[in-house]
Amino acid sequence: MDFATILEESANRHADRIAVTAGTQSLTYAALADRVARLAGGLVSLGLRPGDRIATLLPNGFDLVTTLLAATRAELIAVPITTRYAPPQVGYILRHSGARALVAASTFLQNVTAEARASLDIMIGSNNENGMVPLTDLLQSNPASPLRTCPDPIGLLMYTSGTTSRPKGVAHTQRRMARRVDLFVGEMGLTAADSTMAVADVGRPMVLLGQLLPMLRVGGRTTLLPRIDPGLFWAEYTANRPSYLTTGPGITFDLIDHPAARTADHAGLRFWVTGGDKALPALHRRMAEVVGRPLLEMCGMTETGFYAVNPWAGPVKVGSIGLAMRGVAVRLVAPDGGDVPPGQVGQIVVRTPDLMIGYWNDTLQTHRVLRDGWLDTGDLASADDDGYLWFVGRDKDMICRGGMKVAPAMVEDAMITHPALAGVAVVGKSDARYGQIPFAFYRLHPGAADPGADQLRAWAASQLDEISVPVAFSPLERWPVTDQGKLDRSRLVWMAEAGGAEV
Repeated sequence: MDFATILEESANRHADRIAVTAGTQSLTYAALADRVARLAGGLVSLGLRPGDRIATLLPNGFDLVTTLLAATRAELIAVPITTRYAPPQVGYILRHSGARALVAASTFLQNVTAEARASLDIMIGSNNENGMVPLTDLLQSNPASPLRTCPDPIGLLMYTSGTTSRPKGVAHTQRRMARRVDLFVGEMGLTAADSTMAVADVGRPMVLLGQLLPMLRVGGRTTLLPRIDPGLFWAEYTANRPSYLTTGPGITFDLIDHPAARTADHAGLRFWVTGGDKALPALHRRMAEVVGRPLLEMCGMTETGFYAVNPWAGPVKVGSIGLAMRGVAVRLVAPDGGDVPPGQVGQIVVRTPDLMIGYWNDTLQTHRVLRDGWLDTGDLASADDDGYLWFVGRDKDMICRGGMKVAPAMVEDAMITHPALAGVAVVGKSDARYGQIPFAFYRLHPGAADPGADQLRAWAASQLDEISVPVAFSPLERWPVTDQGKLDRSRLVWMAEAGGAEV
């Protein structure tokens, strides 16, 4: 099944149901399908052909949703670019992807340099900017039938956040992504009665494949928020009463920490999923206390899609990333390639028929992570006797202190038991003698007194071996996050090198 079929089938079954809401406006399934078909016709009329890349630089809204779906209907390859990216990042993605066209809102054109514009054949403006093809004109084109020149065309080129290196373009085919959507729908028991709110960019994997497309598949409704704003979120939450949500741990903490969370009516919420990074025990406790629902952790990658989740119907194991999803094989392997027994840490490798095709224009890196149908995630975990996976950390995040390995997640788990701490993140700081040393950042519970470095060091020493005890501690009011809502550990490393301060 391709994206055009997903939308067409739902439009036939649920023509008058609301498909997408943005602000005070909504589109029915019939209206969305017509809008997508007309824009696809408009894109083809501009001379774009199957396999051409079309980038988007648009905020959450009808234009972004329509463009992504219209591109795949015309067998173009959509390249969503987050609006938070700076000009060098935008320029790099446009060049690396070889995009022929860009659809951009006027607000973000300042992030497209003259050099980047020169690399494009076509620029489409959402607000009739000079020198750009008006998107409104293209939406008046004759509807285009879905192009099906290839059995399973590449439909999406998603760029990773690039916090530790240049962003990598991850290529996905339409059918593989559609199967991921069906897997999520089945695993989470989604129906036409469900609805969700997209807080982060709908062009990101967690939102696109965990919210928008699953809702389009079953006939549910997606509300798009224009920005990440806790006050706006809770106002829309009250108005729209979503049945499920997916947000990264950092965003989730900020939302649950807002005063409006305690007065909101959560009766209609079936489940709240978080993924992309480890959710700390304090977040689990806050979710249960404020929302009255367990926070479901799940794990996935841009390259693999979701591969493990705590079952929405239970049992939920707090702190675990859950069980391998149906149809997905997960192994924990030792350095020699053999499987590790329960309770021991191994590298997560994943096999699923819905893996990425590969990294765009990077055969070597594709070969490094894909072996015999298994993808090496670079993540570490252990499994219990029930098969639940327990995330330990990323192999690249491990701290090598004088030749001995320190797992940041293990240090964080020990320190978070301190009653004053609401969150802990540990990174490696370069050291002339030991190579690296553990550096701890922490957030306090509201109203809690700062225990200070000496007390925290003693607390850690009472639970950890000597090499794992952080050498330095620095308080933070807010975590730095990536464009995907994940904890930005690369920035924390940079801050640690600067002595802990945001400089």
